[in-house]
Amino acid sequence: MNRPDVLPALLRTLVRIAVIGALVWVALQALDWLRMETGAAGMAALALLLLIYALVLAVPFMPGVEIGLAILMIRGADAAPFVWAATVSGLSLAFVLGQLLPSSWIISALRDLRLTRSADMLAQFSFAPPEQRLEYLCQRVPAWLATLLTRWRYLALAVLMNLPGTAFVGGGGGLAMAAGLSRLFGPATTLLTFVIGTAPVPLVVWVFGPGILPWTN
Repeated sequence: MNRPDVLPALLRTLVRIAVIGALVWVALQALDWLRMETGAAGMAALALLLLIYALVLAVPFMPGVEIGLAILMIRGADAAPFVWAATVSGLSLAFVLGQLLPSSWIISALRDLRLTRSADMLAQFSFAPPEQRLEYLCQRVPAWLATLLTRWRYLALAVLMNLPGTAFVGGGGGLAMAAGLSRLFGPATTLLTFVIGTAPVPLVVWVFGPGILPWTN
C-alpha cells in the first residue's frame, strides 16, 4: 500500500471499529438491562438485544454467538425461539451482503485491516468463474468436506456452522458471507439450511432449559 493511501485506509478502519464497538457497547448495556428488568421493559431490552445480536452475527470475526448464548442463559427456554429467529436473520443478512456487496469493497476492507493473505485469497476466488470457485474451495478443505461440497454443498454449509474452529473464516457470519460471495448457493435453499443448521442449540434449550448447556453446570 502506498503512503498516500495509508490515512484514508486508517480512517475507514477507525470508522468500522467505532461502529462495531458502539454495537457491542449497546449490547452489553442491554444485557445488564435484561438481567434487571421484567415486564414491558424487559421485553424491550430483549427486542433490542436480539436486533443487535442479529447485526453483530452478520459481521465476520465478531462474537455474535456469545450474545445469543448469554440471552439463552439469562432468559432461558422462553427466549430460545427468538434467539433462533435472530440467528437465522443475522446469517441471512450476511449471505445477502455477500451477494450484493462488490467483492472489491470487501477485499479493500480486508487490506485496510492488514489481512493481506485473506484479501489475496478472496481476490483469486471472487474473480474465477462459478465452476472454478467450487474447485478452488475443494482444494482448501479436508477430503471428506470436499466431497460434501461437491455433492451436498448445503449439507456442508450446515455442518460447518456447527463445527468448532470456524473462526478462521469469520465464524457464522463469515461462512454465510462467503456462501453469498461464491454465488454457488441459492437464496431459498440457503435460508432453509440456516433454519435447520442453527436449530440444535435453541431447540435443546427450548425443551430442556438452559441448564442442559454444558458450561452452566
